[in-house]
Amino acid sequence: MSTLHPERWQQVSPYLDYALSLSNTERAVWMDSFREGNPELAGILENLLSEHDGAEKEKFLQRSMLQITESRDGQTIGPYTLISPLGHGGMGVVWLAERSDGRFQRRVAIKFLQFALATRIVEERFRQEGLILGQLTHPHIAELIDAGVTSRGEPYLVLEYVGGETIDEYCDRRKLDVEARIKLFLDVLGSVAHAHANLVVHRDIKPSNVLVRNDGQVKLLDSELRSC
Repeated sequence: MSTLHPERWQQVSPYLDYALSLSNTERAVWMDSFREGNPELAGILENLLSEHDGAEKEKFLQRSMLQITESRDGQTIGPYTLISPLGHGGMGVVWLAERSDGRFQRRVAIKFLQFALATRIVEERFRQEGLILGQLTHPHIAELIDAGVTSRGEPYLVLEYVGGETIDEYCDRRKLDVEARIKLFLDVLGSVAHAHANLVVHRDIKPSNVLVRNDGQVKLLDSELRSC
């Protein structure tokens, strides 16, 4: 199937998110009403929902972490060599990697869209994530360094590697006082304000998506970014 034009995707994306939050019965009632006022978008939305339901029936999202991460140790992605998995979520898995072409030394985080999960919806969201991150330059937002597609056809994003702890663990482990905690929180608010100024909403702000480096610098990670 062809990829939706970015403008069309921005139109339909909020409705898709809302429809996916409803039960099957609620969704059917809401779709009847939506179809009356937006027949063209309703057709696109129904196709996307159908594809999503097909993926759910195939249990694509229930594959084990072993299936997701196996056989990647030492794999080369462009000038980077994969070292170890850092984590995984609904769309993919993130690996720690290091520059291996000898030009300079740097560790990065490479986020892969899982090939088995690559429905039209997921591919479009992953692509949009890269476009959004490319617009955001802020000292407290993890930087997008590069993007591409592997020889196996898997899209990936090369991101700034943030070595550190989640913000709650960082505060508790160091027994920070209220003033120090508020200072970190203000840095988080600054990064969110920058995203909002660029018409981007981060819809999953939680401790696991806010890391603090050993030098005390806050970094907001990229999970669940959406254009307004």
